[in-house]
Amino acid sequence: MSTDIASRGDDAGLAPASDPSFDPDAVVVTGIGAVLPTGRGPEALWTAWREARPALTPYQDPYVRTKKITHFGHVPADLQQLSRDSVPHKLRKFGTGFTFDAVLAAEDAMRQAGESWQAIPEERRGLYVAQDDSTELSVAAFHKALDRARTDTSPQVGADLTRVVAEAFGNAATFNPFTVIRALNNNTLALVSIAQRFRGDCAAFVQDAGAALGALQRAAFSLRQGDCDTALVVGAGSYNEPLKLAAQYRAGNLTAGDHDAAPLRSFDAGRDGTVLAEGAVALVLERAGDAAARGARPLVEVLGAALRPAVDSGVGPAALAESARGLMAAHGVMPDSLGAVLADGKGTVHHDAAEAELLRALLKDSGVPVSSVRPVVGTLGAAGPLAELALAPSLFAAGELPPIAHLATPPDDGTDFVTGTARKRRIDSVLSLHSSFNGFAGALLAKRPHLV
Repeated sequence: MSTDIASRGDDAGLAPASDPSFDPDAVVVTGIGAVLPTGRGPEALWTAWREARPALTPYQDPYVRTKKITHFGHVPADLQQLSRDSVPHKLRKFGTGFTFDAVLAAEDAMRQAGESWQAIPEERRGLYVAQDDSTELSVAAFHKALDRARTDTSPQVGADLTRVVAEAFGNAATFNPFTVIRALNNNTLALVSIAQRFRGDCAAFVQDAGAALGALQRAAFSLRQGDCDTALVVGAGSYNEPLKLAAQYRAGNLTAGDHDAAPLRSFDAGRDGTVLAEGAVALVLERAGDAAARGARPLVEVLGAALRPAVDSGVGPAALAESARGLMAAHGVMPDSLGAVLADGKGTVHHDAAEAELLRALLKDSGVPVSSVRPVVGTLGAAGPLAELALAPSLFAAGELPPIAHLATPPDDGTDFVTGTARKRRIDSVLSLHSSFNGFAGALLAKRPHLV
């Protein structure tokens, strides 16, 4: 802990150490920002979930024409523009659509963390980013560049391949080597660190939900090791890239999604695939003692995360259930004392069947209710686990677990899937489960924070 932060706590007149049950080294969230298909902020996500109102829409992209991809979790166009506007003009050539979302989410998270957070020296701010394997240098980027070349009447363009490549990288006037960061998997890390002035410890993790769990683990480790005094964790990405969409379609993971049926039916007998999505979530993490010292209110305590090879890699649901059970045991939480479980619920036949078996092995008729936000927001990739952590404060405050939208015929296996209406219940802890398309599965455990 820096002496500056400690002295600010003394000035504020707070004395958390006087409460013997208070753990100053606990890792707590003090700020949340979200840019998702449901809109801006965790409240928009919570409201949509409570109302079982999916934010998935017919797929639309001006540069991708397909009848195979029927639905997608698009960030609304006006919010995309707001994200772009939040980035200083001179930095926009280094960013992409979803990294602009990340910058806005980070800005919102830091604002909620409070004004005193800004007093933390820039070199003591850690930044840990999870990004899908999305890059701007995609098939769509070259498509856009060729379109511009066809419509540009100046003598400098036309069939000039160098300029087309430069345009695809985002700068047709001159080929600026720094714009190459648009094509890197740590693009989000680069842009957020520049735009929000982070100069301390940092790390970037790549691909799907596993990247977010890795970023959370690293942030907690760095806070506990004293490598930073605050940690901004950001998950961002988009599945809206032609080759990725095609790969998921070929793998049979996407719903046929005719317009008369619900497009994502997690755990339902009629499920036929997932709906991919895009978005960004940012969380400010601190040691509880530091947060209390500067007068910040903890929103949720992060107990820990587990990540390991999944069913696709030959590890069965029973072993994954044992991994989640081990995570809970390490923090003194028993399965029957959980407040709620948020299942991944991708909606594909094989992912949901494996997860249902995992839940059966983990909960064993404990009566702990299980829900999923996936039918509302789609499969988010790197932002997914952070979005569910962002929902935890609302679960604690409301004392209810919203239902799984579109779930009419749940598995008859003893697991208490929440259907129809919200389940009233005191919720002090949340376990969220995740699986990725690249063969990993994980769990994230959080609880109601200690308030001093």
